[in-house]
Amino acid sequence: MSTSHLTTTQGHGFCPTDDAFEPKPLFAVLPGVPMLNAVRILSELLSNLDESIYAAAMGERVISAKDAWLAKYTLDAARAVVSSITESLENSQESEAREN
Repeated sequence: MSTSHLTTTQGHGFCPTDDAFEPKPLFAVLPGVPMLNAVRILSELLSNLDESIYAAAMGERVISAKDAWLAKYTLDAARAVVSSITESLENSQESEAREN
C-alpha cells in the first residue's frame, strides 16, 4: 500500500473544555496534513516528553504538577495525531478492499 497520498483525518480533538454537559475539545488535528509530516511532529512531541520523564527517572529533576499537566497535554495531542493517522490508514485499507 502506498502511503504518499495519505493525510490526517478530521475530528480528532484534544484538551477538552470544562463544560461537563457538552465538553468540546479546544484543539484538534487538522485534516489534510501529509502523513509523513504528522508522524514527524508526533515523534517530536514524544521525544520532548521522553527527555523530561527520563531526567525525572534519573533523579535529575522533580516532576511538578505543572510538568505533569504539560505531559498530559502532550500525550493528549500525540494520541489525537495517532488516532487521525490510524483512521486514515483504516480508510485507505477499506477503499482498497472495496476496489478488489
